[in-house]
Amino acid sequence: MRARNTPPSLAGSITTPVSSADPAQILDRQIMLGSVESDLELLRELVEIFFAESPGLLSQIRAGVMECDAEAVERSAHTLKGALSNFGALRACEAARELEIHGREARFEDAAELCSRLDAEVAVACNAISDYLREVKGEHPPR
Repeated sequence: MRARNTPPSLAGSITTPVSSADPAQILDRQIMLGSVESDLELLRELVEIFFAESPGLLSQIRAGVMECDAEAVERSAHTLKGALSNFGALRACEAARELEIHGREARFEDAAELCSRLDAEVAVACNAISDYLREVKGEHPPR
């Protein structure tokens, strides 16, 4: 069983490296805390749900792209985008938004590349979320 607040395994799905960037672009802590009114226990619960659900959403998006199922891509990317927005995961939200638009417009020409980018951005966001929760729990000093 996976430890609480440990990012889901996305092994095999990350093919595009994500360069290090401004941490605020990865995770906007004000947005994240605002979405739960600074209730860290509620944030932890939201994180657990997200870590449980996000691998399935990513799989649905990849399957939709492979099968040229525009509706599945749009719906799953939209759902993932909404979940990511709770954490202020700006880059990951943008990648999901781009796939949502591709699905809405039934455009698949570069959708596989966008899936790889989304996978990578979600993994980075999950790691940042876990780091933040460890930080506020006192396992790591603040950065």
